Amino acid sequence: MQAARNVSPRALMSRADMMRAAAVVAVVLAAVVAVAWQFVEPAPPHQVVIATGSASGAYHAVAQHYAEHFKEAGMELVVRETAGSLENYRLLGTPDSGVDVAIVQGGTAPAEKEKRRELVALASLYLEPVWVFYRGEPGLERPGQLAGKRIAVGAEGSGVRALALELLAAGGATGEKSGTTLVNMGGDKAVEALREGSVDAAVFVMGPTAHFLAELLATPGVQLMNFEQAHSYARRFRYLSPVTLHRGALDLARDLPEREVQLVAPAAVLVARKDVHPAVVALLTEAAVQTHRGGDLLSEPGTFPNSLLTELPVNEQARYYLTHGPDFLRRVLPFWLAALIHRFVVLIIPLFMVLLPLLRLTPPVYRWSIRSRIYRWYARLRVIDERLRGSLDAEQVRKDLLLLEQLEHEIGGVKVPLSYMDEFYDLRLHVGYIRNRLEERLAAVPSSPSVTAA
Repeated sequence: MQAARNVSPRALMSRADMMRAAAVVAVVLAAVVAVAWQFVEPAPPHQVVIATGSASGAYHAVAQHYAEHFKEAGMELVVRETAGSLENYRLLGTPDSGVDVAIVQGGTAPAEKEKRRELVALASLYLEPVWVFYRGEPGLERPGQLAGKRIAVGAEGSGVRALALELLAAGGATGEKSGTTLVNMGGDKAVEALREGSVDAAVFVMGPTAHFLAELLATPGVQLMNFEQAHSYARRFRYLSPVTLHRGALDLARDLPEREVQLVAPAAVLVARKDVHPAVVALLTEAAVQTHRGGDLLSEPGTFPNSLLTELPVNEQARYYLTHGPDFLRRVLPFWLAALIHRFVVLIIPLFMVLLPLLRLTPPVYRWSIRSRIYRWYARLRVIDERLRGSLDAEQVRKDLLLLEQLEHEIGGVKVPLSYMDEFYDLRLHVGYIRNRLEERLAAVPSSPSVTAA
């Protein structure tokens, strides 16, 4: 009964059993982790670089808002000043540039498929109308009517210049016989040149909140071109959208513009390298939604950002965010913790798939472990029983009794679950039975002379 008193109801297996089981589980889990680790994405970078445009431009200001959002999430977004969209694309296509993402003007993506293949769009941010201001009387409604004039088309490397040349060429304002003079000038310099009369027209691409738009409209002798063919241009160039600038939209007090104006507008687009980290994609898309979802003079709230009006394929994670919003983890957890869980989900799923069968196998394996031990004891007992069926001398009987004593001592030191106590006590009864037979045989077997002498 001493062995029974040593049995704890909560003791499921011996220390050796626990060690063996733990070793097997550890080996299996280590193998699963080693395989799954190959598919775990690296940690998100601490610093991300975004290319924008001039320090006084809208892209630069937008990126500064994004940088604040990154700071709240514990990351750094470095805003790099550039010459414009064309340079931004060049930097994205140069791995050594350090630029990971950029804000670019629609219609300026590189023509080479090899370069486009390495880039993805994250979101269209807002519309940037094409503003064509000219000196003279009102009435110009097509770019082709600017033929023969001096036109400021934007600085070298800027998206304004690329788009201006495309639109002017499509409208027939450029070419050897047109007599048009193209001046590589943009921004404030182009505004000043138009006011002074050193250029006859100037092309700008920017949002309706630019500070000098209303001032140009109020300048005597300077007119804003109404794109009579806005819908046709949008059909020809899919990155453009026809938009209507309503009367007084820029300045209600001065009634600027004095009439509704039809314009065409590309979208400002957030573009990244194809291998950009998923956590960076999520954070950039989140920043874009918070910055631009309120709408502006040209779009209703909730219209932007979206996955339309891009020349590049849209990143699937960004598309999902724009359509459905942040996932459950990002809604309830801080950014760093959600990113950590997303990284290791590739480990969690395989581990769960391995642990579940292991847990289901534990009871039968445990039963086999207990019974195999009982069966080993029975195997030793059977050997003694088989010897009892033959002729035994007193010396062998004494040896078998010693073996039984060792077996009883071994059995008494093992903890067995209550559910196996019936088999355990059956074994002890059988040990006692064999002991009785051995003692009877010892009493019946005459002692050998050597034993008597001893």
